[in-house]
Amino acid sequence: MKNTENQLSRHLKKDKDIPYPDFDAMWDQIVQDQERCPELHHAAAGGQGTRGLRWKKTALIGTAAAVLMATPVYAAVHYNWIDLLDHRSGIQTALQNGLGQKLDKSVTVQGVTLTLDTAFSDDNRTVILYTLNPGTYQGDTVRFPSIGLQDESGKLIEGRYYHVLDQTDGLYKGYFETEWTPSGNTANVKLTAGGIQVLAPAEKEINLDLSRQQSQVFDINQDGLGKLAVSVFHEKGHKVMLSTSLSLDQSEVREYVFPSLKIYNQEKQILEETAPGISGKPGANGEYISEQFYNLETLKQQAASYVLAYSREEGKMDQSLDIGIQLDKTEMLSGTSKRVLNLPLDQQSGETMVKEAVITPTQIRVILAHDESFARLPYLNYKLDVNGTELDGGVWPSEGSKQETELRFEVNPGLKINPDTPMTLYANHQVQYIEGEFEPVTLPAISEKPQVVDSNLGGFTIHWTYYLKDGDLYVERYSDDSHFGGINQTYMLQQGERSYGVPAKTQFAGDGSNQGIDRYEKYTSDTAVVYPYMYSTEEPERKAAVPLTAEKKK
Repeated sequence: MKNTENQLSRHLKKDKDIPYPDFDAMWDQIVQDQERCPELHHAAAGGQGTRGLRWKKTALIGTAAAVLMATPVYAAVHYNWIDLLDHRSGIQTALQNGLGQKLDKSVTVQGVTLTLDTAFSDDNRTVILYTLNPGTYQGDTVRFPSIGLQDESGKLIEGRYYHVLDQTDGLYKGYFETEWTPSGNTANVKLTAGGIQVLAPAEKEINLDLSRQQSQVFDINQDGLGKLAVSVFHEKGHKVMLSTSLSLDQSEVREYVFPSLKIYNQEKQILEETAPGISGKPGANGEYISEQFYNLETLKQQAASYVLAYSREEGKMDQSLDIGIQLDKTEMLSGTSKRVLNLPLDQQSGETMVKEAVITPTQIRVILAHDESFARLPYLNYKLDVNGTELDGGVWPSEGSKQETELRFEVNPGLKINPDTPMTLYANHQVQYIEGEFEPVTLPAISEKPQVVDSNLGGFTIHWTYYLKDGDLYVERYSDDSHFGGINQTYMLQQGERSYGVPAKTQFAGDGSNQGIDRYEKYTSDTAVVYPYMYSTEEPERKAAVPLTAEKKK
């Protein structure tokens, strides 16, 4: 699925023989997991949509649109979708303006009823509001194993969904969203959901010892799960990363298991993580890899038990729920316009161009163009000022081109936009990536005892910590200078060929940490010479402003 909020921070893969994880596929899997069943990922209550997810790429994704309240009149005549759409304010806007195509179409299979309520289709996306009655399939969580639109040729159009249980009537209210829109004003499609699945929470306690340097392996052997390996990494400032690798005896459970460590104190309260973690990285043999961060002193003083928490299947209905509909975006076209821009995002570099803006009644999509495929944008955060109203934006890969990236901004209720409305794009927190041939770093007297050497890279002092664990060499690095963004990866030279370390910690620009960890398997020498592959610098105070004035026709 390519409808992700952004690609993982990309590591260059020009050498075809690099034994390196496919981070695009990895992040697609993470996002698919969340999109298929986001309620399992601990979204922050009352907050910014999916921004509260614990695996969130906090550095790369802008905030969602502000939460809005429904008017009493509107709420009285229509189901109040406002809470459901708290991070889709553009759809709220369309609802409150009386826009949207009424569907009122249902299908019932084995007592399960799916009802399509309203569709919103414009030049930026298609959103369909629905209600799900699970019938006898009741449980902690009810999800769709798959969902999408099928066009007239039979092609499946993938998307994502989100639904919540309405406690008043026991029905799930949700929406399906895709960036696909009809090429013309209308299109005949079929919404197809691949049955439903009922999940329940499960736990298994493990005897984790934080003082052990080596990895610890626990037999789970239940609900399709195999062995759990836990490795402890100590960081500066009394922080600790718990890296877990869960093997799966049944590959299909990856779609819904959502495992994580939970740590309880004596009062059976969960100890909170100190930073957003990562969940769902695929290992070399299909393992489910996660990273969680805690304060070490808090764990030593308060941790009473460690458990592997996950979701297990309690029941499912395999027959699909299919509803044919005709989408019509004619009504939405009245508020749609496009501005051809071709303006540099940053006057100094000019490598990224603001190509065009597509404005619809629900969303403003600003398209950025760059020469390099899947290029890293020079700034992390983006806002759009629309005649004095500030909108927060998220970064998305383009559906149409690898040399384009999209910024998407939800339209707020009451915001009036015409072809001449002043708009200015603001960017801040610049990140620069430096490639080249860098001086190697020698790591002498390698043993299981962590040792430290320092080096200089681009004027920054880099601290290198290295040690053996489970027979593998781990190479950590960081700088005390917050303007150093980090080294993306290291490599060694073996018979003139590069041998790359496998990242043991996921790095994101702008998250406040420039530490990286690489692992070299089955390392037997007592000395190593490692080379930085690429590093980044950060200037949080750096800003850019681009008035989105349409290009004058010649």
